[in-house]
Amino acid sequence: MFMVPTRVMYELNTIRRFLRLQARGVGLKKTFETLELHERGKRRDKVTNMRIALEDGASLAEVFKTLVSNRRMRELLETAERGHHFIEGLEQVLALSMMRSSLEQELKQLARYPLIILTMLFGLGTIYALYIFPKLLSMVEIERLSGMNALLLTKWFFPGLFFLFLLTASGLYRLGKSGVIRIPVIERGQRLYVTYLFVSELSLLQDGEASVRHIVERLALGDGEVALIARRIHDRMSAGFELEVAARNEPLLDHEVVSLFGVGSVSGELGTMMAMHRELVFEEMESYWKELIAKVEPALYGVLTVMVTMMFYTIYLPVQLIMGQL
Repeated sequence: MFMVPTRVMYELNTIRRFLRLQARGVGLKKTFETLELHERGKRRDKVTNMRIALEDGASLAEVFKTLVSNRRMRELLETAERGHHFIEGLEQVLALSMMRSSLEQELKQLARYPLIILTMLFGLGTIYALYIFPKLLSMVEIERLSGMNALLLTKWFFPGLFFLFLLTASGLYRLGKSGVIRIPVIERGQRLYVTYLFVSELSLLQDGEASVRHIVERLALGDGEVALIARRIHDRMSAGFELEVAARNEPLLDHEVVSLFGVGSVSGELGTMMAMHRELVFEEMESYWKELIAKVEPALYGVLTVMVTMMFYTIYLPVQLIMGQL
């Protein structure tokens, strides 16, 4: 198991203990009283506030907002409570939160050593640029140089290159996340994530509903991304389209899942089918992000290698020019 940040781990452990007590048949009030006895300090105060909120009549989804900070996870809990499957929804939130936290921690560990190496090289490069480089340049007739060598020996080349790299990377990430441009890496991960949330919420609303349209209509309640997708699908269904056709134009829904909508609608087992397929989507999402992280590592070291090579070439270049002028 990967390392998870301490604060997040405490919150997830509280949720895990809550689910364990509920699975043993302990009542809600007794569960929170038990958690209060277990926790200490600020974490105990959180549980106390949750118990008080529950006794004042707040919904379970509202009560658990103290421990669940992610907006999409909160929407999932609200949908689970509307469908009378809150415990199942909380289990999904726990599993998804654990995966997200673990992957984030793994990314931090992956970037740690390249950043340490880069910081050391930056320090050495700073010493060279301040004390050695100017003396070497005073011995070289820079005005006679042209092309790439002249560019490399300018004062602002490497700082400008570094900031250009940062601006380009952040710009591409923002544009890709907002959907202005297509970046397959971000697009695939976002599609799997939204598909998992949509399938999960659809499965949590399946019991006791009169029709598929009614399920989608209830799913459309709220302001989140899943609710917006459900509203668009409901509008198309109201215009006479079947669920599969209505969902086909949604870019953030996986095509395999959309194909199952038609089968589930005809058989009347849409919720059951989505509950089964939810686990497959989760496994695929987890596998995808782990593969992506495995590919990021060589890319990071590749960028680091290019920067180190250019730095050492810049260090060697004035020496070479001095020797050529002798």
